[in-house]
Amino acid sequence: MVKIHYVKFSTILYYAGICIFILSIVIGLRLFFNDNESLTVDNIDDQSGIFTDNMLKYFINTASPTIEVLYKESGLLPEYNLRVSLLRYVANIDLEEPLSILKNQLPVLGMVNIKNVSTVPDNSTIPEAQPQETAPVATPTEEGQDIVENEEAEAIPDKPLVLIYHTHTREAYIAKYKVDDVDRTLDPQNNVIRIGEEIKKELEKQGIPVIHDTTVYDIPYDNSYSRSNAGIKKIMEKYPTIKYVFDIHRDAFAEVITKETTEIPDPEKLLNKSFREKYVMSYDGKKIARVMWVIGTRRTDEQKEDWHLNLAFTQRLHNALNEEVPGISINVETKPYGSYNQEIQPNSTLVEVGSNHNTLDEAINSTVYVANAMAKVIKESEKRQ
Repeated sequence: MVKIHYVKFSTILYYAGICIFILSIVIGLRLFFNDNESLTVDNIDDQSGIFTDNMLKYFINTASPTIEVLYKESGLLPEYNLRVSLLRYVANIDLEEPLSILKNQLPVLGMVNIKNVSTVPDNSTIPEAQPQETAPVATPTEEGQDIVENEEAEAIPDKPLVLIYHTHTREAYIAKYKVDDVDRTLDPQNNVIRIGEEIKKELEKQGIPVIHDTTVYDIPYDNSYSRSNAGIKKIMEKYPTIKYVFDIHRDAFAEVITKETTEIPDPEKLLNKSFREKYVMSYDGKKIARVMWVIGTRRTDEQKEDWHLNLAFTQRLHNALNEEVPGISINVETKPYGSYNQEIQPNSTLVEVGSNHNTLDEAINSTVYVANAMAKVIKESEKRQ
């Protein structure tokens, strides 16, 4: 049983004061060193990157052990490194990208666009996966950031009804692949692209035309949602018949596969057994990944306060999926931390198909049931129109 420690309000104010003092120094140094730098949309975005929801949660957790314990128990503790973020903000150095240090020492490197250079993940002793079906290539976005798109274009239906995409495209399962990052890979056969493709096939079997956007939006991981937002808006402008939008992810807690992993872990021997159990169940003689839905309630002044429409749509999906397989859909969670692009279309949602504690096969086994639930809700909606 976890022992919860309570903290005096004065202690919280003390830590909050320290945090405000540190931030004041950071902002002052940034303004001093960048005094002659022209202000553009790009560097405004860069400078605001430190003030994220994860940073706020980091400070709250630091000031209140009670909240930190509850976050850990719920598996919601954010992946946030204050030292890395502050150094990136003040000195424009990213400890996760060693080349940024060289670029600060050798300014000529800053004139070279290295984002379009293909990179090969570190060799791992995990057996290599089969070659990818489509080779990813980098292309620039309007914001000056690079995203990775599939070179081979798929056949696009004339009047697509559904859009499937992946904001965190590299999210992977327990399987054989070259590790691009912790529990992530660019291999579309082993990340959430594979899950999206399986769902697409099942929907098309039922006569529902689908566009599957396989663009890699999470390189770098920060600001993934702003890039996917721009990407899906372009697709929906080109294909105005799209009415239903699904951002397919997989949940995560702790680490399972890293670059130092020497063999594929046994899912039944993972340390976080409770989290593993949360996302797996047996049905029809096989193990399948359970599903969770996420709705973002944050809206800006320019956006419509219509998240309740997304919630109602998602609740229908949740109910339909549990009618298909009782207990497979865990719940529908609302999050105040963002909109998750759901302000674009009221019939849109974020779905977590399993987690990093599920095998790839378990996730694939669930796709037919997820697609059946989607098809049922879509067909019912189309009949009412």
